[in-house]
Amino acid sequence: MIALVTDSTCDLPKETMEKYNIEVVPLTVHFGDDTYYDKEDLKIDQFFTLMESSSKLPSTSQPSVGLFMEKYEELAEKYDKIISIHISGALSGTCESARLASVQVKGVDVEVIDSRSTSTGLGFMVILAAQMIEKGKNVAEIKNKIIEERKNLTIYFTVNELTYLEKGGRIGKAQAFLGSVLNFNPILELSAEKGEITPKEKVRGYSKTNKKLLELTMNTIGDEKTFNLAYIYGKDSDNYTEFKELIDAELTNKKDLNFDILENRIGAVLSSHTGPLVYGIVIYKGELPEA
Repeated sequence: MIALVTDSTCDLPKETMEKYNIEVVPLTVHFGDDTYYDKEDLKIDQFFTLMESSSKLPSTSQPSVGLFMEKYEELAEKYDKIISIHISGALSGTCESARLASVQVKGVDVEVIDSRSTSTGLGFMVILAAQMIEKGKNVAEIKNKIIEERKNLTIYFTVNELTYLEKGGRIGKAQAFLGSVLNFNPILELSAEKGEITPKEKVRGYSKTNKKLLELTMNTIGDEKTFNLAYIYGKDSDNYTEFKELIDAELTNKKDLNFDILENRIGAVLSSHTGPLVYGIVIYKGELPEA
């Protein structure tokens, strides 16, 4: 039997996680001397309250090797194989912690896979793995499929400032936007082809930003008839609502499309690096997962 493990940056609905018996190892958020497990000790609204009242920006850390070992050893009592799919290695050391744990744990074979994505991009790969487990596919087949399909993942998102990404060291090539985004909204891309955050556009005003996000989304979908989308956001806002309405209206006008749309708030760890007013869209051009 194969168990499926991911981490807390995987933004999937609770019912989906329960449906497929997906196990989660949490990353941690630090406010000064206080440490919280993402999505366990700290819910997102509590996180925003702490963020707004704190004089310092929060920091985050990957799960320890020991935490992964605890999870793997617990699952070894029931399963003989584990597939562990995680946030992009370019954004976090989570995969490395999982790999170090995988070679130390006894009694179970662990395959660690870098999704090269996060949030619902990671989530789509986890769902795909879960469905393949249900269909009786073996570990090698599932790993090969995830590596093949992750190339079809793209995330576009906008933030109201780059301070959080800069301080957290997750800004990657988007560093080029620093000092040039005054009165502009940066649009950033996380493509699973590279697994890192890169600058895409800088646009003046949220209405133009949302139109550019729509254009990027539809260009990425291209001629695909089967695809999956997921709205992702931190705090709700009028700008985010306008963006969703633009996408929904565009898709309504298209015919013969086979698609599904999820909507997920990102957790405290990702919000620590994007700020509260982040929003965007995950595009997966591939097999249609049953969420």
